[in-house]
Amino acid sequence: MTDIMLDVETMGLNPQTAGLIQLSAIKFNMDTRGIGPVFDRCPAPQPFRGWDDSTREFWLGKNRPVYLEIMSRQEPAVPVYQAFDRFCSEGAPDGGYRIWSKPSKFDWPFVESNMIQAGLAMPTPHWQSRDMNSFISGLMGKADKPDIEQYVPFTGDKHNGLHDCAYQIEVLFYALDRFVHAEIVND
Repeated sequence: MTDIMLDVETMGLNPQTAGLIQLSAIKFNMDTRGIGPVFDRCPAPQPFRGWDDSTREFWLGKNRPVYLEIMSRQEPAVPVYQAFDRFCSEGAPDGGYRIWSKPSKFDWPFVESNMIQAGLAMPTPHWQSRDMNSFISGLMGKADKPDIEQYVPFTGDKHNGLHDCAYQIEVLFYALDRFVHAEIVND
């Protein structure tokens, strides 16, 4: 595996103050389309991390069933981040895994700040982070994020980090087929 798709569920939008309640990742290989091991854990918020009111309303409204499932699996935070560090180290290619997320400016800082608070370093260098939205926009040659998700059906519960990871990999593969491999075949 060469890549990891990352998705987090949080208690707010500020990675320095809001709690992280679900950390999910799936290893994959962008070239071969291989799907590898899965990481899906629900850390309890660390000290001095809390809720944004609007995010609490988001979770306690129509997303309550997903939130309750996440909370039923909550466990102490530090062992979760230690396990994630091992997950990102096991079988890592030279230079580390490319870490994908949608968008990287959200997921990456949440994981990094929580790992630092747990006394750990981010297991991959920042230059290995990949923003899925920007990547797909670049494939299309457009500045705006394309709405290709309408062509890829979602399976599972939205805002469940593991289901979101799997879906984001499907969207990424669809974009490669639509905007890269199709052009190669047509040339």
